[in-house]
Amino acid sequence: MATSPYVIDVDEASFQSQVIDRSQRTPVIVDFWAEWCGPCKTLGPLLEDAVAARDGDVVLAKVDVDRNPQLAQAFQVQGIPAVKAFKDGRVVQEFTGAQPRAQVDAMIDAIVPSPTDKLAEQARRLADSDPDAAVAAAQQALDQDPAHRGAALALAEIVLADDPRRALDLVTPHRPITEAEAIANRAELALTGGDADDLAARVDADPEDDEAALQLARLRAADGDYERAIDLLLALVRKGGDIREPAREQLVQVFNVLGNDHELVRASRPRLASALF
Repeated sequence: MATSPYVIDVDEASFQSQVIDRSQRTPVIVDFWAEWCGPCKTLGPLLEDAVAARDGDVVLAKVDVDRNPQLAQAFQVQGIPAVKAFKDGRVVQEFTGAQPRAQVDAMIDAIVPSPTDKLAEQARRLADSDPDAAVAAAQQALDQDPAHRGAALALAEIVLADDPRRALDLVTPHRPITEAEAIANRAELALTGGDADDLAARVDADPEDDEAALQLARLRAADGDYERAIDLLLALVRKGGDIREPAREQLVQVFNVLGNDHELVRASRPRLASALF
């Protein structure tokens, strides 16, 4: 039985949680082996030593193919030892047969977080408790790799409230990735100019001033008053004409900021469909 915290025995019942789900957070190397397999006994200690050397950056999951034939079949294991590396829930590296330590290290090095990855993760972790340290970590990561997506998104999230222009500049190279789009939409809303009171007065004085209503809806969303923003935008969509498409696009942007599971989005989508059709 495995005893190290980074080496675990996995069976068909625990594979989903201990390999697929866990690999969303930490890379997992799966060693398909059997007691009777001589090369498995050679490779196993190499894998365990290599994983231990990474001190938690990677986990080794050992699967006895004799006791778990359905797993071996599901992952098309034709010979053992078979080693498959999982990251983000899928196989990203693999080999079959006993390999030298250099080959094992090369596989692990290809999937474990880099020093830059760790700085980006540190920035995310510190964002709420120590924003200054989070900014420093994210900036250090970007100094090492200006194209690092995780660092750019982490820094953009931190600076968004005070500097939406910088946040938008940080995430623009990474659009249309979902997280980048969400931050960009929030930044664009925050950059909306105008005075809400003046615009509200214009709309009250002239209900046909659609541009003022659209701008007011943007400001409401930028201020976090999403309910009133959605009501304004739905009213513009229902009016039709030239304002319908800009209002619909702005409404979709608000939906993207809130996320599909938000109660306002769930309640508003049928209203939008009714307004359109």
